[in-house]
Amino acid sequence: MRVIIVGCGNIGVKRINAIQNIPEIEIAGLVEIDPQQIKSLEEHYHYPVYNDYAKFLNDKSIEAFIVSTTTHPSLKIIEAALNAGKHVLCEKPLGDELDQTEHITQLANDKSIVLHIGFNIRYDAGLIKAKQLIDSGKIGIPYFYKCTYVNGSVITNNNKVGALLDMGIHNLYLAKMFMGDYEPIACAIQNFEYGINERDDNGFVLFKNGDFVGNTHFSLCRWKNDFELEVTGSKGSVIVKSLTKWGTQILLHHERVFPSGVPKESRFEYTGDDTWEKECREFFERVNNNDLTKNNEAVEMMQIADYIKSNSLT
Repeated sequence: MRVIIVGCGNIGVKRINAIQNIPEIEIAGLVEIDPQQIKSLEEHYHYPVYNDYAKFLNDKSIEAFIVSTTTHPSLKIIEAALNAGKHVLCEKPLGDELDQTEHITQLANDKSIVLHIGFNIRYDAGLIKAKQLIDSGKIGIPYFYKCTYVNGSVITNNNKVGALLDMGIHNLYLAKMFMGDYEPIACAIQNFEYGINERDDNGFVLFKNGDFVGNTHFSLCRWKNDFELEVTGSKGSVIVKSLTKWGTQILLHHERVFPSGVPKESRFEYTGDDTWEKECREFFERVNNNDLTKNNEAVEMMQIADYIKSNSLT
């Protein structure tokens, strides 16, 4: 599969490095407009670098666009790529309004083109293992779910979409991954320091799926990156501390002792961030099999985010 990568900053470079480990994907070119970054790309990679993606739209040898730009410029690029019949891997959020997300998704579906959204956290090793433990019955019937995923500072939000759509959209995705088809039942979003009107920098959501209840916290004003996820059930719990992208990740499995007592603990450690490679491999597999089953993921998450924005208690 021949691809171009549009936007070669932090995320784009991660995908370049990942694809170098995937022989089924060939990078035909890189597209970047920042002169300093262009110079860096030319120094570190052998791929040709361009400042305009338009020349690739009519190139029939290019099967896919990997769009790694921030939210606002990406919409125009994604729409152009889909209209040209190219499959697309892109960042989340897909727009900052629900109607934008619906438009792009409908376009991909109408043309039977793969649209793959970069909910990269789903490929994290500890979270995958936690899901496997839960699905195999190791914690019994799930009782409750808790997740905190926060960034250190509002200045990290280059997307300029706020905490809910930058951090929180990952939290919403993880809640579905671990809780299934939940519904939000209470939420509060806040703006303390983010300098854009109608953009939040902190929030909380309470979810429910039957008797299974969960909560999540997302923030751009935590002052220190932090991640912790817990799912507890009738036979025990799993706890994931940190993410592989930040260094060593700890997964704890606590096996409940009946009738009471200190749980038996199993500990797993993970290092090395292979999430970008996993993401690109799944994108290739979806394109190779014309698998459209995940095309609607961005819309599903944006619908929940839209509900949260409309029903915040603050």
